[in-house]
Amino acid sequence: MAKRGVELSMNVIIIAAIALVVLVVLILLVTNAVRNTQTGTDCTALEGAQCVTLAQGETCSSYLGDTGYAPVGRSCPTAGDTCCFKPLGGGQQ
Repeated sequence: MAKRGVELSMNVIIIAAIALVVLVVLILLVTNAVRNTQTGTDCTALEGAQCVTLAQGETCSSYLGDTGYAPVGRSCPTAGDTCCFKPLGGGQQ
C-alpha cells in the first residue's frame, strides 16, 4: 500500500516537470515571435530605406538628393530620425 502512494507522488512530480518544460518552451516561442514582429516592422526591414535626421523644412528627397523618396511611418533606432523610402518606380517620369 505504501508503495502505491510513492508511485502516485512520483507520477505527479514527473507530470509537473514535463508541464513546466512545456510552459517554458511556449514562453520562449511567444517572446521570440514578438521580437521578430517588432524587427520586421522597423525601417531597416525595408530594402533601400534609410533613417535620416531631417532639418526643419527638409524632405527625404532633398536630403538624399534624389526624387521619389518619401517618409514612411516606420520606426528608426535613433529617436527623432525619419525613415525615408523610395517605392518602386518612385521619381520616374
